Amino acid sequence: MGTQQLHLTPVEQAPSSASYRLQVAEVIDETADARSLVLRVPAELRERFAYKPGQFLSFRVPYAGKLLTRCYSMASSPHCDALPKVTIKRVADGRVSNWMNQQVQAGDWLEVLPPAGHFCLSQSHPSAGEHELVLFGGGSGITPVFSILKSALQTSARRIKLIYANRDEASVIFKAELRQLAKANGERLQVVHVLDSVQGFLTAAEVRQLVRGHAGAEFFICGPGPFMDTVEGALLALGEAPARIHVERFVSPPDPDELLAQEAQARAASLDSACESLSVELDGQRHEIACQPGDTLLQSCKAAGLAVPSSCEEGFCGACMCRVEEGETQLARNDVLSAQELATGWTLACQSRPSSARVQLKFPD
Repeated sequence: MGTQQLHLTPVEQAPSSASYRLQVAEVIDETADARSLVLRVPAELRERFAYKPGQFLSFRVPYAGKLLTRCYSMASSPHCDALPKVTIKRVADGRVSNWMNQQVQAGDWLEVLPPAGHFCLSQSHPSAGEHELVLFGGGSGITPVFSILKSALQTSARRIKLIYANRDEASVIFKAELRQLAKANGERLQVVHVLDSVQGFLTAAEVRQLVRGHAGAEFFICGPGPFMDTVEGALLALGEAPARIHVERFVSPPDPDELLAQEAQARAASLDSACESLSVELDGQRHEIACQPGDTLLQSCKAAGLAVPSSCEEGFCGACMCRVEEGETQLARNDVLSAQELATGWTLACQSRPSSARVQLKFPD
């Protein structure tokens, strides 16, 4: 993928919608198959690239005449790190992850979308800081979890337990930093390593044992699918509240041709929609707007001049999440929302189209 390297110039907005060119300030080799990229954000973009602990950045990389989009979580903390840092683990046959690990150097320019994601440590919720944190990271899933861990240590007095699963000791990302943090924070931070090569894969019984005495904690889980399913299932079986269980699943968007085909199919299927009005609550204000057949909720909002939140517009970042309070919609693509969120009315404005005469939406404050 070396011949596809980006050669981007400073600060002007990149050609792709909502993306910008950022320079790589530093490259850190974390393990044999993972590295971190520290990004320099110019002063005029700092507000645009302000982020919450646990969020990710989306990168657009040219490959074989197409732009491939990949999301990588930030391992840095906005509370104690001067610059944002993403960590990328090499994936077998991964076009972008291998290029990031092999070709990108300090000084290169990358096309980046602003931060997105809802796998976040909340500082504004009324109960924020009251519950202890139990964090589960598997492999490169440690990345957003590490951001949350560092931020919680910096901004609260919460007790934290990290359960970190890896293939073997050589695969442990941030090993030295975790050791230093555990030493500096005493009994407040407990780090438990689980190595597949020694103990085997984490089981539900082991999860129950590890969380004993931590009922009512706030849980964050990120890692391979089977790992997350095991942990989440064990917590739910113990009666932990779903609202306090946060799960982040890494996904790769389809290639551009596939996205275009999906969009055309979804638009054609919605042309007969009888939607007559769209009611949108944004920043506490209610707006009554028109909706055109075939348009997504996001397209209708933008056509009406509403500055609703959005970023990738491809269904994988979650920036345009909103709740359907009345009416019906059809969601064409979803790589973000959980079954519980879908059941409680959440949708993605960029991928959802009205399927009833009236639809009422609310964007979160």
